[in-house]
Amino acid sequence: MKEFKFTIDGKQYNAAVNELEDNFAEVTLNGKTYKVELEKEEAPAAAVRRPAAAAASAAAAPAGLMTVKSPLPGSIVKVLVKAGQAVKKGDVLLTMESMKMENNVTAEADGTVKAIYVEPGKNVMQDDKLLDLETAAAAAAPAAAPAPKAAPAPKAEAPKPAAPKAADVPAGGYKVTSPLPGSIIKVLVSEGQDVKKGDTLLTLESMKMENAVMADRDGKVTKIAVTAGQNVMQEDLLLILG
Repeated sequence: MKEFKFTIDGKQYNAAVNELEDNFAEVTLNGKTYKVELEKEEAPAAAVRRPAAAAASAAAAPAGLMTVKSPLPGSIVKVLVKAGQAVKKGDVLLTMESMKMENNVTAEADGTVKAIYVEPGKNVMQDDKLLDLETAAAAAAPAAAPAPKAAPAPKAEAPKPAAPKAADVPAGGYKVTSPLPGSIIKVLVSEGQDVKKGDTLLTLESMKMENAVMADRDGKVTKIAVTAGQNVMQEDLLLILG
């Protein structure tokens, strides 16, 4: 069973997903259980048409093949690559919506897209296959490793300030809190700025995904509680809208 906690409009939700047999799962939301039918991915057509004589070689995945899986349950918004396309580490492969956030799924290494298992509008569960990447390392012959050098002494880093909890902030205004633990990548607004519902306020990295935190309502930014590079926990205060 997989459990999740998230906050929408200041209200906390507890969800648990228990996958059953025959494409069904039990989803419990705040104590109420629902039985839902899941859409399972079909095997790629190329695998179905593979001759029996090639079955032995097909059983083992080629060296350097990386399967990109969904880090969260959600819905595919856009697929930005196609089979055969070369990508670089950090390139956005697709975007998905989860917990009212658009999340960018990025490549963890240079490589070539070998297979795509999803399309826009498809719902996925955590750990469902999204696509396969043949990494660049698979095509290159391994080079002789140089003799290891002594590592320099690590430099001491000043601790990053912790984000304040929403409960520590004086009452007034609408508090935007972090839906997930992670690290702030960029703050896209400034204090005193007017924003509209759906505007992106900041981006944070969580579970190797870039997550866009958007405004749930129109308002004015009256306080920003975080800075780029700062680590936050779930429900830490990000900013306040007046």
